[in-house]
This record gives sequence, structure tokens and C-alpha cells, in this order.
Amino acid sequence: MTRFFVILILMASFLSGCASTNSHPIEFHTTTNASFTINSDQFDTIDIQSSEIQLWQGSDLVGSIMTIQTNPDYQSAIKEVEEGFIEAQRGPGEPHELALPDGAYGFSVSFGGHTTAFIAVHNQPESWLTISTRDALFEEILSSIVIE
Repeated sequence: MTRFFVILILMASFLSGCASTNSHPIEFHTTTNASFTINSDQFDTIDIQSSEIQLWQGSDLVGSIMTIQTNPDYQSAIKEVEEGFIEAQRGPGEPHELALPDGAYGFSVSFGGHTTAFIAVHNQPESWLTISTRDALFEEILSSIVIE
């Protein structure tokens, strides 16, 4: 009888160890010359809105990506995002400047279980980017950001 349980456990371990995960990184390219990846196991539906892409897992919103047109009152997208950082310091979440490559500026704010990044790129002065995700997913996305 003990031998039967050992064989059963070994078979279950073997089968679960050989299961295909089918998870792979999906790369997103934005009009602001920034790209990033999200593993495909994090979402199962992409909802394309007029100015936003939403990522869903079942009925839960995983994240969203938006391109925002620079307000004409600002000289550039970077100036507007820098002003946003100053304004965010007065809000409910503590903003953190992001370590981005030269030519880009951004910050993030966490609130209510989600983190939103606000990113502007020097060579795209007319628009900037927001990436909002669950807190647990944010670092994975942040580490994959590439500015072209």
C-alpha cells in the first residue's frame, strides 16, 4: 500500500512538472517610443478603448495603458510630467521618481492596490504615457521598460 502512494505521488509530481505553462512575455510599443513587456499569464483579455488599452484577467482589471496629449500650457511632455510629480506630492499616495534612461522622465504613485507610472520622453514632446497596474505586477513592468 505504501508503494502505491509513493508511485502515485511520483506520477503526480512528474505530470505537474511537465505541464506546459504557455506563459510568455507580450511586448507593448507605445507612440512615446517606450516599450515594455507583461507576461501573458497576467491577463486573458485586451480591451481597446479610444485612448486606452485595458488588460483584464476574468472580471478583474489588471492594468491600463494610456497616451495623453501634452497640455498646450507646457513646453513639452517632460515639463508637464515634472509638474505632475510636484502636484502628486500633495495627493494621497507618495510619488517616486523612476530610474529611466537619459531622455526620459517619469514617476509613479501607488494607491488602492494599483501603481501608476507617468512617463515622458524627450523626443516625443506632444504626448506622454501612463501605465497603471496592480502593485504586484508593477516592478516586472518597470524593469522591462525600454526607451528608444
